[in-house]
Amino acid sequence: MRILGRLAAAALAAVCLMTTASCSGSGDMPSPTQSTPSAAQRLTAAKAKVDAATSVHLGLASKDVPEGSNGIISADGWGKHPPAFKGTFKVRLGGIEGDAEITSVDGAVYAKLPFVPGTQKIDPASLGLPDPATLFSPDAGLTSLMAKTVDPKVSGQVRAGSEVLTMITGTIPGAAVVDLFKIGDRNGTFTVAYGLTDANELRQVTLTGPFFGAGTSSTYVLTLDQYGQPVTITAP
Repeated sequence: MRILGRLAAAALAAVCLMTTASCSGSGDMPSPTQSTPSAAQRLTAAKAKVDAATSVHLGLASKDVPEGSNGIISADGWGKHPPAFKGTFKVRLGGIEGDAEITSVDGAVYAKLPFVPGTQKIDPASLGLPDPATLFSPDAGLTSLMAKTVDPKVSGQVRAGSEVLTMITGTIPGAAVVDLFKIGDRNGTFTVAYGLTDANELRQVTLTGPFFGAGTSSTYVLTLDQYGQPVTITAP
């Protein structure tokens, strides 16, 4: 019996050595896992994806734009790297709303404006509008706001069509917003919410704040999708 007991103990020890979990209970120890990236790290990853994309489809919508103010109401178009843009803007100028077909390439901006025949080369700053191509500049465009976001935090998830986006919120100094969009209160503060896919693609940017001066609050929502599609942008 003593010999049988020793044989049984030896067999049990061999089984323990061949299994991934040892008989001493160390198999219950958790395996090392990769740490969850911070909100700031996810914004950095999302910025890199936009900046590396050869093209991005951009949509823009607005809310609470004051009556009688000049500015952009909505937009739809394509941006490229190096910075270029073509698309349609709905703008309000002098109380009149209309669609403007805009092309920005090689530092020049062309527009087919409502009630004006043909396509004209314009200075968007003279109309209080940004050069849309600058939105796609890695250093001074939309993604530059991500690096200037103060105290970014993950604030939950939302569904956008078939995707579930992780929302990262924070604030942006007014000067950074005004430098990009050419409107707003430089001394104000804007809230921002970024919507990121699981793959850290930037899908949505919601900016709220004094776009039309101190004491006002308006919202612009930018949607980015269809990264890397073949797009050609040339001067008209």
